[in-house]
Formats: sequence, C-alpha cells, structure tokens
Amino acid sequence: MQFEHPDFSEAVDLLVKQGAEKIIVHPYFLYMGSHVTKDLPFEIGTAEKKYPNLEFVLAPHLGYHEKLVDVAIERIESVSGQWSVASGQMTTHHAPPTTQHCIYQHPIEAESFRLIGEQLDESRFDAMELPIVKRLVHTTADFEYADLVRFGNNAIEAGIDAISRGADIITDVRMVEVGISRERFNKFGGQIRCFVADADVIAQAQKDNITKTAAAMQKALGYMDSSIVVIGNAPTALLKLIKMIKEGKARPAIVIGVPVGFVGAEESKEELMSLALPYISIKGNKGGSTVAVAIVNALLMMAEGKHAHP
Repeated sequence: MQFEHPDFSEAVDLLVKQGAEKIIVHPYFLYMGSHVTKDLPFEIGTAEKKYPNLEFVLAPHLGYHEKLVDVAIERIESVSGQWSVASGQMTTHHAPPTTQHCIYQHPIEAESFRLIGEQLDESRFDAMELPIVKRLVHTTADFEYADLVRFGNNAIEAGIDAISRGADIITDVRMVEVGISRERFNKFGGQIRCFVADADVIAQAQKDNITKTAAAMQKALGYMDSSIVVIGNAPTALLKLIKMIKEGKARPAIVIGVPVGFVGAEESKEELMSLALPYISIKGNKGGSTVAVAIVNALLMMAEGKHAHP
C-alpha cells in the first residue's frame, strides 16, 4: 500500500498487460482497519475508472480463522525456548511446549489483582468463588462478570475433585485447549482433548450439516464420562452436549459452558443452568474462549493448592 512495489495501481497495470479481465482483491489483514475500510475501496474505485471493462471483486479480509491458532502454535513451538524466572531472559534450553509456563505472579498481575480487590465487593462471594470471579474480572477487565457468573450444583468442588483425580478436559475449540496451563494440569495426569480440527470430524459435520464443534462433541462422547467439558466458543457445541446429557449418553463431572455471541449463546447457557449437574456459566451473551480458560486455570490453581496443602 505504501512502501513496497508494485503498489496497488502498479499491480493492476501489470495484470491488465497480462490480459487479466477480473481481479479478486483479498486484503491480507487481521482487522477491519482503515486499509480495509477506506484505502482499498478507494484504490479499487480509482482502478475501475481507469479500466471500466475490468471486473473487481473484493474478498473478505483475512480476519480470524481457527487455523491461525495452529499457525501461532507452530511458530511458538518452533522456538520452544524457556524463560528464566530469575533473569527474565530467554534461555537456549529447549523444553517440551507443555513445560513452559512460568508459575510466578508478575508484579503487574499482582497489582491488577490488588486493584480488583479494592473495587470488588468481595463479601458477595464465598472463599471458593472469589478466586474465579477475580480471575474473570482480570481476564476481561469487566466487573460485570462478577454479576453474570453462575455456579451450579457444587460446581467448584466438583471441578477441583475431577482435576485432582486426573480427569480429562474436553474443549470445543483449540483456543481453549492451548490456553489451559499445561504445567499445572499435567501434574494431575489427565489429558486435554479437542477434536474440532480432526478430518473425520470435519467430514461428519459436512455429512450431517452441523457445525464442526457439534461434531467434535459427538466424537468426544467416548471420553466424556467423569470428564471436565469446557465450551468457550460455540453454542452449537453446548446444545449438542446438553442433548447427549439429557439422553443419558454423556455424564461429565462438570460443564464449564460460556459460549459467546448473539445467536444461541444465551439460550444454550440457560438450558445448561437448568440441568441438575455441576456447571459454571455466564448469564447472557457474554463469554468466550478467554473466559473459559480463566475459569479452568483458576480451578487448576485451587486444585494445585489443595494438592500441596491437603
């Protein structure tokens, strides 16, 4: 657009000379910034005036795609260096990606939690709820989560017990999977399972005309009894899970169901909260993968503390 050649108009000139009759413009941008909303439409309009018989099609910008998570993981794993907590420097020691989480609290994080404690009416929550509520507020910078979070049927106790006995965690999307603290979770012996990108899941979703996340829940059924099911993104996955629970096919130890959005999110969570099983959820449209991860990691820290001080 600005610094490299050919720029947009030069590229159009080159393509016209090569006989192009139609040009598809794909903006290689993650967000809807001014290049996508203003600059590219202006460039296309200018080129259309210059070449009235040339057809232009503007494709959606790159935006978010779940495969970008895979790319990010690949890039991170390619270096797999380990931070030294003492020096704050990257060492050359190569460790497996599952062992690279620092467990000390950064001073900025500590200060954030102090400020949250000053503004939050902590008396509203019991000693087990409060760490989760504070981590939700810290993750989202939104105090409304203190009003929206719901704990049902001894959910926190059920979650800690499930983690302590080495239960598996099943997630709807990889963004939740990769956000869970492996260093903490691996101490208990369970596995984190996410099937959304599996070839057979994708094929099943196409065959049944359902979402991949719903198909992934279907595949996870064999691992679901006494597990921890975490749904942070997809209402369809939560609805599929609820259906399997009502049919007596799935018996998870706890469901952390916090899908986000305007289509089906609120309804799916309301249905979850009507079930007689342990759950943690967020009332309304809010939620998301980061919220799900915050809840799981808070439970892991509580289980870790219980394990250290039985």
